Amino acid sequence: MALILKNRSLRVRIEKAGEVYRGSRFDWNGTIVSARFQGIETLGQEKPFFSRNPRFFGRGLHNEFGIHTPVGYDECSVGQWFPKIGTGWLKKDDKPYFFYTRYELDPLSFTAEQVSEKEAVFTCVSGPRNGYAYEYEKKVSLEDDGFVISYRLENCGEKPIGTDEYVHNFLCIGKRPMGDGYVLSFPWVLKPERFSEINDPDGIMALEGPDVRFTRRTRKQFYLGTVSEGIREEDGLRSQWRLVHKRAAVSISEEGSFLPSKVAVWGWSSVVSPELFYSFRVESGDIVSWTRRYRFSAV
Repeated sequence: MALILKNRSLRVRIEKAGEVYRGSRFDWNGTIVSARFQGIETLGQEKPFFSRNPRFFGRGLHNEFGIHTPVGYDECSVGQWFPKIGTGWLKKDDKPYFFYTRYELDPLSFTAEQVSEKEAVFTCVSGPRNGYAYEYEKKVSLEDDGFVISYRLENCGEKPIGTDEYVHNFLCIGKRPMGDGYVLSFPWVLKPERFSEINDPDGIMALEGPDVRFTRRTRKQFYLGTVSEGIREEDGLRSQWRLVHKRAAVSISEEGSFLPSKVAVWGWSSVVSPELFYSFRVESGDIVSWTRRYRFSAV
């Protein structure tokens, strides 16, 4: 059964490993699927209503390790197992890695503990295989105006672990579909001529300084690739974004403890996902830690 964290303004629902999601892409280790601020839901789902299958597609704040660079994939042979952190051991096929592929999966050992009404801790242990092994902890701590997700990854194997992690933030404020009223902001001026990709088939995005303003409805996926390309710290580069819906009068923001290696924006008809990537390398016997802080406010 899911764990519930709550205070006067916020109610957060976190599913345990395997409770609903059983795919080979996203993290199983404590998935935040609902965050209700002053009674208003702020999270949604990856797929439109009639094509949803929560066993295989993302919901809420669903993080992923190694979307393009899974640990150990290139060095193992077809039929061998490689680690997908927080998910399980996946069996390699005869094709290049693709995150949408439903790989055969050997799950990990997971635990979940509700420490208090305001804190829960989720852990998983991989066990050793092909020189890789790790212990991974995710802690969710409620604050007055939001919550903090704290990550801790210990490399218990012989080989170094080098990859990245991001949260696929499936945001949908008050069940309002993407369109007029949503504004997504970053701490730097957006320079579309530097983006790695712009895919806006219905022309719903207007870029103005640091803002992405959504102007109309769409039934198609949209994407802005590497909106941080060429941006330095002195230009305002931060692991930070803020989403506002003016008529709902609610905002949600994220701030990471790291300098992002990449920032992207993905969305569909009912959700938008700003994505802050954290790249890291942790040697055998070492530990890497980072945090993501989410805040909510009335505007």
